[in-house]
Amino acid sequence: MKSLFILLFLIKIFTFTNCYKSELEWIPFGDYLYALLEEKHFQMEAEKRCIEFGGHLVSIHSKEENNFVHKLRKNNSIWIGKNKINDPSENGIYTWTDGSEYDDFPFQWDKRQPNEPWTNCIFMANREDNFGEWSDYFCDQSLPVYYTPNPPFAVCKKSKITENYKKELK
Repeated sequence: MKSLFILLFLIKIFTFTNCYKSELEWIPFGDYLYALLEEKHFQMEAEKRCIEFGGHLVSIHSKEENNFVHKLRKNNSIWIGKNKINDPSENGIYTWTDGSEYDDFPFQWDKRQPNEPWTNCIFMANREDNFGEWSDYFCDQSLPVYYTPNPPFAVCKKSKITENYKKELK
C-alpha cells in the first residue's frame, strides 16, 4: 500500500511539473489577439513561448491598449515585450520584441521607474498603487513572488489578420 501511495505521488509530481499549455485562449482587441501565458519564465523564455503560439510578448502602442492589457492580466505582474538595448553607445534605447516601432509613452512608467541601469527588461507590476505602469527588472530572472504570486506571467499578442488568413487557407 505504501509503495502504491509513493508511486501515485511521483506520478503527480512528474505529470504537473513544467506542464505547459498546448493552446492559449486568444482575446480580440482592435486588430490583434491577446492571450495570457500562465507559465513562469524569464522574459526571453516567455517571448519564445509566445512565438510558439504564433505571437510575441505584447507590445503596447496606446493608452487604450495599455488599459486593456492591464485589465487582462488579472492583477498579476506580467512581462511585456519591451527591452532596453544593452549597448553603452545606445544609452537606454528601448525596442519591442515583435520588431514594431517603439513609441515612448512616459505616462506608462511607474513614477519610480526606470530606476536601474543594469535592468533591461520591462514588466507591468502588480502593486496596489499601480494601474498598468511599467517597471524594469533583470532579464535573466523570473518575476519575484511578491510581484507575481499567481499566474499570468506574460501576455502574448498576435495579428488577427494573420489568424484569419491561416483559417482561409484551410
